[in-house]
Amino acid sequence: MNTEVSVIGTTGSAFLPLGGSHNCIYGLQITPVYIAMNRHVVGDCGPKRGISAVDRGARVRSNPLRAAAIVKGRQRLAIVANQRNPGFRPLSTLRLAAGLSQAELADKMDMKQPNIARLEKRPGDPSLSTLQKLASVLGVDIREVIAAVEVTNRAEVDHA
Repeated sequence: MNTEVSVIGTTGSAFLPLGGSHNCIYGLQITPVYIAMNRHVVGDCGPKRGISAVDRGARVRSNPLRAAAIVKGRQRLAIVANQRNPGFRPLSTLRLAAGLSQAELADKMDMKQPNIARLEKRPGDPSLSTLQKLASVLGVDIREVIAAVEVTNRAEVDHA
């Protein structure tokens, strides 16, 4: 059984003289603290507070103004990445330029988000159908996607 120690509150402070002379008093300041011991049984979690990340994302995307602002922010991020690294345009920059998150791109490609993350980090040698889907969803020419894969693979070899 796990035991959690938590501080409930403090009451103030007290000064206890420890000795000294008429010019100087040595003392110890004590702050009383109330301590509560809570026992938790594994799996015994109370009601969750707040909303899940998935629900929060859905709420943000359901607001057209916020969704448009997020897309615009991703596109600005792609512009900054292009300016800072001219000639280095990986798949992640192509995705950001299209205003998509990894999850959104995965959804449009009928894939799972971890597969998109893997493609962006270490694409290896993706199939022609994957390259064509990427080009179609991102709205770019397939040659740009191939160049992005080659740039990322080359960067991975340089860092190894």
